[in-house]
Amino acid sequence: MLLKITDLTEPDHGCEGFMPGEEPTVLLRLEDGREVRVPDMLAYRMNWDVGGSISDKDIETYGELVSE
Repeated sequence: MLLKITDLTEPDHGCEGFMPGEEPTVLLRLEDGREVRVPDMLAYRMNWDVGGSISDKDIETYGELVSE
């Protein structure tokens, strides 16, 4: 099932930046209210942006469910 992405948030790490080896992530809010964290570069490559769609399979494979 495809779900529409209604919001995308890029965490602000301020002057601390990222820890060595830490992969930047984005938070996708979906039309059903769930929030899913995914790797930033993967979201870019897959065109996961506001107004776009993501499948349940991709969420299960690549995402981390933050809220239901």
